[in-house]
Amino acid sequence: MKNLKTIIAVVAISISSVFSATANTKTEPTSKNAKTVLRTEIVSLLGNHSYDLSDKTLEAQVSVMLNNQNELVVVSVDSESETITNFVKIKLNYKKVTVKGISKGTVYRIPLKMIQSS
Repeated sequence: MKNLKTIIAVVAISISSVFSATANTKTEPTSKNAKTVLRTEIVSLLGNHSYDLSDKTLEAQVSVMLNNQNELVVVSVDSESETITNFVKIKLNYKKVTVKGISKGTVYRIPLKMIQSS
């Protein structure tokens, strides 16, 4: 009888720990609207560029995160052009943004397309 109680207690503890572990890992999903607003703020911070692009358009993937002071931190810029990579880092790193619904410390990948003006 004592062994049965011990086995039931072990099973109950292991089941409760599984449920509590899954409950703690759930995070509130970021809305698509918040990501769109973040991208809009990034585009406005970048402004116009005056670089002569070899192609008419240039695409890049910018990975950014928000720190505790609501500042953008550029994690990486995936681009073929080192000039554009440096331009994006200089323009965005540690600039304050006011976007509701963005989790601090989460890395967001923002697609970016730069078009050469005529």
